[in-house]
Amino acid sequence: MSFGTSPEAAAEVTRAVKKVTTKPVFVKLSPNVTDIVAIAMACEEAGADGISLINTMLGMRINLKTKKPVIANKMGGFSGPAIFPVAVRMVYQVSSAVKIPVIGMGGVSTAEDVIEMMLAGATAVEVGAANLIDPFACKNIIEDLPRVMEQYKINSLTEIIGGAH
Repeated sequence: MSFGTSPEAAAEVTRAVKKVTTKPVFVKLSPNVTDIVAIAMACEEAGADGISLINTMLGMRINLKTKKPVIANKMGGFSGPAIFPVAVRMVYQVSSAVKIPVIGMGGVSTAEDVIEMMLAGATAVEVGAANLIDPFACKNIIEDLPRVMEQYKINSLTEIIGGAH
């Protein structure tokens, strides 16, 4: 997180990684920042081939019986459907500011979520935490996509990318 909160540091890490690989470099950005667009643009300028967002948000829970934080580090990564609106907002902001592909993630758990992410500007969508609840989450989402596309009169996913802009 230390390099993910500064455009300069994120660019420096991006440049360093690009120097040692010929593979595409997609930089995963943290939502725990004040200006996600500045960081994404710095990564693009430093040579990133794409941006993926968002990572987990910083969260905390307290055990009511012990009156102590639930996890040893006190705070940790918070993910799942609750962060989906933040992820959609950040994908929307970043995709209109950069020319490189944006992979949207963060709370995606349904085919409708995939459509919403793509309308926000994602060129691809990742499913994470939903797989911990249902190991078949990706399979189910993929199988449900044609039905949802038909429901919303979508012929092709590529034609809806950024459609909400």
